[in-house]
Amino acid sequence: MKDEIVVDLLARMIYSEAEDQEYEGKQGVAHVAKNRKAYNNGKTYGKTYEEVLLKRGQFQGMTTSRARKPKLNSQAWEDALYIASNLGNEDNPIGNRRYFLPNKPKSSKAIDILQLGDHWFFNYK
Repeated sequence: MKDEIVVDLLARMIYSEAEDQEYEGKQGVAHVAKNRKAYNNGKTYGKTYEEVLLKRGQFQGMTTSRARKPKLNSQAWEDALYIASNLGNEDNPIGNRRYFLPNKPKSSKAIDILQLGDHWFFNYK
C-alpha cells in the first residue's frame, strides 16, 4: 500500500480502534478494513480504502480525537503506521471476518467468532 493518504487513514483507524491492543489485535483491526474493501466488489462498504474507512457508522474510532490527534511518538502509533504501510505483507490473524467489537457479539446472526485480546472478530449470517 503506497498511497500516503490511505496509509495515514488506515493508521488512524488502527490507532483509534486498537491503540491499547497487542500487535496481533492491531493487525486484526486493519484486516477488517481490508476484508470490507474486498467484500462484494465494494458494493457494501466501498470500493476504496478511503470509502471503507470513512463510511459513516463503520469505524467509531474514526470520529474520535484519537484518530484526529494520535500520539505520534507512541509505540501504538508506530505499530499502526507500520501495519498500515505494510498491510499486504502482514499476517492476517482474522481470516475473512469483517466486524469487531470490544465485547462478544450477542446477536444470534454473528458467526465465525474469534477473540484476539480485547476484541471479538466475526461475520454475520
